[in-house]
Amino acid sequence: MGYEIYVRNVNLKRIAPVEDYQSLELVMRFNAAGSWTLTIPTDSKAAKELIKPKAGIIVKKDGQMIFSGPVKSRNRKWDIDEDTVTISGRDDLIHLQNLALPVPGGPPYTSAYDVRTGVAETVIREYIDYNIGINARSERKVPGLILAEDLGRGKNVTGRARMHPLIDLVSSLALKGGDLGFRIVQKENNLEFQVYQPTDKTKTVVFSPLLGNLIDFDYSSEDAEANYVIVGGGGEGAERTFVERGDSTSITKYGRIESFKDRRDTVDTTELNGSLDEELLAKAEKTSLSISPIDMEGITFGKDYNLGDKVSVVITQPNEVVDIETVYYFLSEFQSVPIEQERIRKIQEKIDVIQDVVREVKISITPERETITPNIGTPESLSKAVPGIFDEVKKLRRRISNLERR
Repeated sequence: MGYEIYVRNVNLKRIAPVEDYQSLELVMRFNAAGSWTLTIPTDSKAAKELIKPKAGIIVKKDGQMIFSGPVKSRNRKWDIDEDTVTISGRDDLIHLQNLALPVPGGPPYTSAYDVRTGVAETVIREYIDYNIGINARSERKVPGLILAEDLGRGKNVTGRARMHPLIDLVSSLALKGGDLGFRIVQKENNLEFQVYQPTDKTKTVVFSPLLGNLIDFDYSSEDAEANYVIVGGGGEGAERTFVERGDSTSITKYGRIESFKDRRDTVDTTELNGSLDEELLAKAEKTSLSISPIDMEGITFGKDYNLGDKVSVVITQPNEVVDIETVYYFLSEFQSVPIEQERIRKIQEKIDVIQDVVREVKISITPERETITPNIGTPESLSKAVPGIFDEVKKLRRRISNLERR
């Protein structure tokens, strides 16, 4: 399988291989902190190192770094037959749980917000750099954190930092900036923060039972929560600034469903429209698709597609028979040829085509086998697995948190 697992110490230095593990599960998430769980014998050398404060793991596949992160919890299990310890942690994006301050050099906080405007990659890097990077206050610096070269990717955005968790602020800017991705990758004894541009691979990375590269799937969808948004900016009464807009396709499908978003911290219409776009996306129709693929030539995770890339999954409707040539025809450029529209419509009646972003990948490893489970869906679709009451609590906490920052 080509996996190598190592223990790292507080200085991010690789100090011991993990060779006698029973299982390892990695959960990698797009623009969010992932997690890991490792089960090993308690008397192994790796276990003795992993229980130390600020230890962590490094995982390589085929010589390439794919995952790294610190330990967060340890659980020992003993019975007459075995003595094991299960060690869990997060990936290195967990360092972005720290706050983006209104004045990175403060206190005192002499400004209400740390406002930064420019192309998304540059703005994101600046928030990282001045809050936890090289230019942060010494006590706030994440040891070993460096920033990859700024290539100026993304659209122009404006950020307003005021005690926001960096992960929330940066995720929002990455989305507004053109669906950029970001990650932290361990390089030697450093952690490198990188911004990258995911790729649309819907024509080349296709999963389907018809192709023989899909063992099973679990697909869910949820109607739009809102499709017409009004954003209220700064000002009072009739002097308050408003922008509003809807998603015409969603309105036609579901009817007009209105929502209001409060952004009284700004009167800049560019910022207000950015918040409007973000709200429309957050409350649009949600889809979530978990699949168990089989690697095949040209469609292998980590080689042909990665977190953040957009892929296709083709599922036939019950009792319908479709050949794979028809599927590829449907995915081809002929969709836009007017004379072909009737044929396209008939194909649409027989298949479901889900084209969305790879938002999470779970890799389960034992010494004997490897299982890769991608989750494909819309933003926040994974959170929809949480029962409704907890989802509402999450939204309420977010609103209260925004008020507390003012």
